[in-house]
Amino acid sequence: MQKKNNYYWMYSRHAIESALLNPKRNILEILVEDKLSEYYKNYFKFNNINKNILFNTANKSRIIKKIGRLAKYQGVALLVEKLAYEKDFLLDSSFQNNNFILIVDQLNDALNFGALLRVSYAFNVKFIITLDRSVPEENSYIASAASGALDKINIYKVKNITNSIKALKQKNWWIIGLESKKLKKCINIKEHNNLFKKKALIIGSENKGLRNLVRNNCDILYRICPKNEDLDSINVVQAASIALYELT
Repeated sequence: MQKKNNYYWMYSRHAIESALLNPKRNILEILVEDKLSEYYKNYFKFNNINKNILFNTANKSRIIKKIGRLAKYQGVALLVEKLAYEKDFLLDSSFQNNNFILIVDQLNDALNFGALLRVSYAFNVKFIITLDRSVPEENSYIASAASGALDKINIYKVKNITNSIKALKQKNWWIIGLESKKLKKCINIKEHNNLFKKKALIIGSENKGLRNLVRNNCDILYRICPKNEDLDSINVVQAASIALYELT
């Protein structure tokens, strides 16, 4: 039996086309405006998409009824099931061959999480570990803000971030905490970047940053220090972008 709250309508074309190519994504239906019908039929054919997807043409009002009036209309909508996220990253063989991961601890805003996925993919991050139930449930806003990255990054949901950090340390991972609070000294991360082969960057919530227990288990704390002293801090996604640029 299908649970209704396990499904939602995507409306971003980048997200939709990425979802169509993801073999792990279960898709029920695609609604396409007449002028885009031929394009998507060719997209299915060219990419050899053999999923059992109901393909329907629809007018603008019908599509808007599905995606909502606040969504950015792009002439197409895709009814998808939320992804089933893995829980034990240490059992994933592809994870073992990776040298960088992002750990997200209690990021609350859907648009921030989606934007973080997008910038992570831009810097070739393939794996993200999140705390179960502390990041927003997958939805159309995340998919849109991620611009296709949602279906291209392996996301693991764990019950305890601290235990995951300790497990990574046992595998010789270097744990870097992206700090929001003021430090005595702003560390130049480039000076430490080559010390360890395997690195994990942790970011905390928008308002409180890293939790104390998570912070205490980091090998090093790194803070983006604005050059303009009138500005105390920057947005968490902006800070993560700078850190990813330095570390990857």
